[in-house]
Amino acid sequence: MLKYSFIMSVLIVLICSCTKTTKNSDLAAWKQKLIKTRLDKDKEFKVSSISPFAGHSRLTALKGSTNYLVFDSGSFKLEKSRSSGVLFSVSMQADKWVFSLNNSEFTCVSDGKQLQSGDILEQKVKGKYEKYTFVIYPLAETLVIVIFDPDHESIQEFEHLAYFPLDYDFRVEAEFNQLLNPEQIEMITSRNQVKIFYRYAKITFKVKGREQWLIAYKNDLGKEAEGAWIFIPFKDNTSGETTYGAGRFLELKEPIGDSIIIDFNKAFNPLCNYSYVYNCSYPPEENSLDMKIEAGEKTYLGDH
Repeated sequence: MLKYSFIMSVLIVLICSCTKTTKNSDLAAWKQKLIKTRLDKDKEFKVSSISPFAGHSRLTALKGSTNYLVFDSGSFKLEKSRSSGVLFSVSMQADKWVFSLNNSEFTCVSDGKQLQSGDILEQKVKGKYEKYTFVIYPLAETLVIVIFDPDHESIQEFEHLAYFPLDYDFRVEAEFNQLLNPEQIEMITSRNQVKIFYRYAKITFKVKGREQWLIAYKNDLGKEAEGAWIFIPFKDNTSGETTYGAGRFLELKEPIGDSIIIDFNKAFNPLCNYSYVYNCSYPPEENSLDMKIEAGEKTYLGDH
């Protein structure tokens, strides 16, 4: 009997030791992955041709007339008539944005094919002229052109983003309850515009011993659950103090079941924190947490 008790005691110790080792290994892997993700993001923001810190200017073409993009002495502007320095023009015809090339040194590619005069802009495309990179967004009422400069002062000064220390207690398993009739809502943006989203799911969880909930949104209900993304903008009691005043974002893969991992260490800032060229959604009031989420990205305080 004593021998049996001894063997059981040894087995319990071994199991506990193995469990502890596994947990420590999982924690180390979690930390290593997050640190790598943050370092990769810093590198991308430093070298990418469309780094937010390279944001040079943002222009908006309106339907109803032809809009000519003009380059003059290092600056860009949209004009209603053709003049010297025109790179390309856009106009809306039959509810479609039509592209017209005016300078052969400007290149613009869509689905691996270079755009030609008369081509229709149906999705986001990238363009290039001299050192500048262009991202063109054809929308229903407007066409937005964001221009990036690799020599912009902000990208030259950028070193790294700022984060709270990693805290595993802010990684929680949450209950994912898909809403039966997703309601369409309007999110106000930093440019006082409106973006349409759907209230898709309610996510309930406990963090630091406190019960909380957030709404997850989608801008397209047509995508299948597997591989689809959900959008969780939120504010908390750090907003406007140590974190970006307009709130922060989480983007997660939609789960197949009724549970999901929420890791606030992955919370990130809207691109508007880095450059004025963006148009960012503000979290709805319902996604305001009455506690401090001291995890994830802090406010970037560099010049922008």
